[in-house]
Amino acid sequence: MNTLSVFPCKFTFALPSFMVFTLVIAGCSTPVLPPVSGQLLLDDKPITIDKSKTAIINFHPDSSKGNTAKSIAVATVTETGQYTLNFGGKPGIPEGWYKVTVNYSEPTNPKDPYSTLKQLISEKYSSKDTTPLSVEVKANASASNYELKVTK
Repeated sequence: MNTLSVFPCKFTFALPSFMVFTLVIAGCSTPVLPPVSGQLLLDDKPITIDKSKTAIINFHPDSSKGNTAKSIAVATVTETGQYTLNFGGKPGIPEGWYKVTVNYSEPTNPKDPYSTLKQLISEKYSSKDTTPLSVEVKANASASNYELKVTK
């Protein structure tokens, strides 16, 4: 009789433990991070970065279009205007809609790299509330889907 009464207790304990373990493992899965690379264009020409200029691109999750990601993705633009996004230190970004901000600047005093920065494009691109740039990240999208056009 003791064997019969112990078995249900072990089974009763084991089943909830297995279910919790399964939920924890499922909740810890990493999202798919499609690679996102593209080019930043100023007045339809690739932006050029020299030693005094910098350009940073941020993809902000757009919750108004259903993107529930909690972090932004960041990219530094290369000398030829190319960028590749990283999310949480890994290449790529979760699928969904993003508002894109761009900061393209240079120091006001070229002899002092720590001087105040001067924006080289319209200020509207520097805030997620005013940027007109919006992108949907999808798996297997071409780089042309991530071409970003800004103006002065």
